[in-house]
Amino acid sequence: MRIDLLFIQLAVVFLPGLIWTQLAATYAMKERPRPAEFLVRAFIFGLLTYMAVYLAYRSLGLNFSEPSVGDSQQLLTVDFVDELLSSSVAAVAFSFVWIYGSTRRWMTRLLNHVGAATTHGKEDVWDLTFSRLQAEVEYVHVRDFERGITYAGWVRAYSETGKQRELLLRDVIIWDKASNEIEIPLLYLARDGSNVHIEFPYREEPTGSPAGGTS
Repeated sequence: MRIDLLFIQLAVVFLPGLIWTQLAATYAMKERPRPAEFLVRAFIFGLLTYMAVYLAYRSLGLNFSEPSVGDSQQLLTVDFVDELLSSSVAAVAFSFVWIYGSTRRWMTRLLNHVGAATTHGKEDVWDLTFSRLQAEVEYVHVRDFERGITYAGWVRAYSETGKQRELLLRDVIIWDKASNEIEIPLLYLARDGSNVHIEFPYREEPTGSPAGGTS
């Protein structure tokens, strides 16, 4: 029973790190980390969160109580409850920033910009291209050479790295071999990873509209 109580106490103390790691693993990581890696991340994120909250308390002239774990029947001392709640809220905020930065590859771009690295992390070219969120890669022509069909539209969503490539296009125009034209508001496409041909015809016109499509 003493071991179970100590485990619960430690879990509560590291709650901010667990919150941050869980949100990051769900929304920012391609693959869920292994249990050992998850715990290490939770420890590091929790430590960073408590350090940030501690500095915030000091700058505001507030007293930061230290957590107390042990054999007592209380999970935490009452004095530390406020710090735990503040740290949990901070962990949620930090996780949002972490997810935002991971999605936009802040660290990779910074390392490439200063010349410290020339790679793009674990992402392949597909994921790297569509994660840029720029008009040059948002407007595409997807060609199906076997059927003689071209799909032109704006990328609204794309699949993560995997064998099957999926695109959700909006404001789609479809052309067939006979140059017949069909307009569709929203279209889902799925292709095998080895059978994808995508062109990026976007050009900025003097009027600000792209050539070959509408925004």
